[in-house]
Order: sequence, then C-alpha cells, then structure tokens
Amino acid sequence: MKFSILNKYSLVVILASLFLSCSDDNNILPRSGTDKTAYEIIDKTMQEWYLWNEDLPDISSANYSSANDYFDALLSTNDRWSYIANLDELLAYFENGTYTGYGLSFKFDSNNDLRVKLIFDESPLVAEGITRGWKLVNINQLAISNLSEEQILNELDKSSGTFIFENNAGEQKEITASQKVLNQNTVLKREVIPYEGTQIAYLAFDSFLGKSEDELNEAFTYFKEQNAKELVLDLRYNGGGNTYISNQLADLITGNAYVGEVYSKVSHNNSKTSENFTEAFESQASAYGFERVFVITTSGTASASEMVINGLKPYLGEENVILIGSKTHGKPVGMYVFEEKALNLAIVPISFSITNALNEGGYFDGIPVNYEISDDLSHDFGDIEESNLKAALEYIKNKNFPAITAAKALSTSEREFKKKGLEELIDAF
Repeated sequence: MKFSILNKYSLVVILASLFLSCSDDNNILPRSGTDKTAYEIIDKTMQEWYLWNEDLPDISSANYSSANDYFDALLSTNDRWSYIANLDELLAYFENGTYTGYGLSFKFDSNNDLRVKLIFDESPLVAEGITRGWKLVNINQLAISNLSEEQILNELDKSSGTFIFENNAGEQKEITASQKVLNQNTVLKREVIPYEGTQIAYLAFDSFLGKSEDELNEAFTYFKEQNAKELVLDLRYNGGGNTYISNQLADLITGNAYVGEVYSKVSHNNSKTSENFTEAFESQASAYGFERVFVITTSGTASASEMVINGLKPYLGEENVILIGSKTHGKPVGMYVFEEKALNLAIVPISFSITNALNEGGYFDGIPVNYEISDDLSHDFGDIEESNLKAALEYIKNKNFPAITAAKALSTSEREFKKKGLEELIDAF
C-alpha cells in the first residue's frame, strides 16, 4: 500500500502500498535472513516510483551492511529527504502525532545558547513552567557550553534526565523528568490579538498530521467568533506532513472562495505520468476567509508548508502572501509511503513534484521572504514583542516594515541539530 507525505501523511495523498521495517532503536535494518526480500523491495520501489529513477546508480546491495546505507547510496544528489523507517512508528506519528520523548525541541541562538524553540502541551516540563525561550544550561550535571552537539544528543536520548533551565530574567529551575509516549499538539498557539483597533488572528502551526484537522477547525472557528480581520500564520518550524491538511488550511484561509479551483498539481516520473493529478480546493465548514496572510518562515518551513504558500499566491496574489523571517527550506517535491507490513518497514522516497495553479514550483533554493529578520528565540509564540510577529503587526499598522537593527538582522550563526527522515519531521526530543 502507498500513501503520500504532503497530503495525508509530509506530503501524504492516499494512494496504494509497499512498506519495510527497521529492527533496532536506530532504525537500522541490518543484514539478516530476509535480506533478499528487503533489498529487492527497495530496488523495485525505487525503480518504479522514485522521481529521479533514471539517475539510480548501478550498485550492488551486497556491498552494504544495512538497508539504510544501501538506500542512502541510491539517492540522487538533489535528494535531501528520502528515507526508510519503522512502519509502526511512522504510522503512529502521522495519525496521532505520537512519539516517545520529553516533548520539546531546541535551537542554538546567535549567542550559542541552547534555547527551547517549542514545547508540546503533553510535555512533562510544561507543568514546571518551561516555555519557548528558556535556555538549557545543564543536563545531567553537565554544562551545555562544554558539550559537543553529539554529546548533547546522547544525553537527550536517555530515558530520564536532570535539566537546569534559565529564563530571560536569569532565574534557574532544576527539573528531573522522564521520556514518555505523548501526542504532540500541532497547533502550538492560537489567539486573537487586539492591536491598534484591529483584531489580528495568530496561529503557530507545527505539523500537518491527521489530528491537525480538528485543531485547525477549532482555531478558525475561534477566529471567526472573535471577528479577526488579519492573519499571521507562524510556520517557522513546520516541516510538512499530510497534503490533505495542507489543502484544508488553504481552504480555511480563503473562506471557501475557490472551491473546485486548482490548488496543486502533482507530477511523477516519466514512467508514471498516468498517475499525475490535480488537487482542488475543497469546502470546509470552519472556513473563515482572509484577504491576505503574513507567514513567518525559516529554513525549517518545508514541504506541505511551502505548498500552502505557493498554492495561495495565484488566488490571493503575491502581494497578499507576505513572508517574514528567512527563506523556506526548498522542497517542491513530495513522497509516498510504501509499506511492507511483514517486515514492519516504511520506504519513503521522493515520488513527485508539486506546482500551483500557475504551474509555479521548482523552489529548491527556498521561497524568499519579503522581510528578512532573524528568528527571535527569546520570546514565546504570540508575544507581541517577538520580532517576527512584531514586524507583521507594524506592517498592518503602518503599511511598512520596521527598520532592522543589527541585533535583529538575519543571523547565520543560529543552528539546529541535524536530523533526517522521521526524526526530522518530528523535530523534537
């Protein structure tokens, strides 16, 4: 069976199936008695469905110690995204946002401090008052400043830990917590901000998952009840997900004004052109309708998030889809999930490219912003002093963006932990 990761699951449009499984905690499928089956399924899937199947190298799987290494060796130089994963874990995440961890994510700021960039409602640290913006200064009696990224990851990978966090006032809090199975909320924040006489809807949205449908409907129903007039859509860390949810979000934003019109076009490799299709805007009961949208983006804004931005432009107009932050990730392509249940393995290759109603796509270098400004890690989502949100509010008020100070100019020193595949999509510990 296959389904897509951008539509129902990172682009995920549900279609047919072919999954495999990984046998240990590192999602490595080592050589075993099922080698022939596993490697043959990988070969068949890639030859048939891989977008760049004409570029597949002529290599032997016998020269690789794991299916992961072999799969990576098959990938095109254009491909930063294809992966294989544990099927059960992948399905649990796409359906419910379920994973095991502490329920938060980190990013290094321009001062090399490790800050909480987001935290989920079910995180055991929420009850301790930890929010976005707190610094992690110590883990398991080890100073973060003395650790390499690999050492930090090793400590965060432990099933329990003792953390010392510090807020912007310099107050520290020591917390001992354990990892747990939790369901991430995909709407991180939704509120209506009264600003200079205008009701402004703010939505921080993290992933396009099955559970997002109800969360987004609730948010837009609330925006409608509060008579919001402008929308700030915060997708700065949204790495994608289900394309069906991408379509839903675009429908909610446009207020069902374009039902039946082309939202996206999906194209496959030369041997699969019969699978090409267009996806239309669909009616949504909770649709509200905004004439323009301010989108906060970073290099972490990818896949289904970019699909929303690109899909809205032909209808709202480029001048009314206003991007603030830094250019997006650059993933104008999507993936199907092929499942082999007997092996509990998911093969997730890039399988198609995506364009909008005007055939615009190909943004492998990212979608550029209208106003370039550094990610403000020192304030929580929805704080009107957070520089990206503040820039949108200033534009709504004055029809111009504020002058950028040196402190808020785009920083090249911010960095995040390197991840791939399901770990990159979850993007949390």
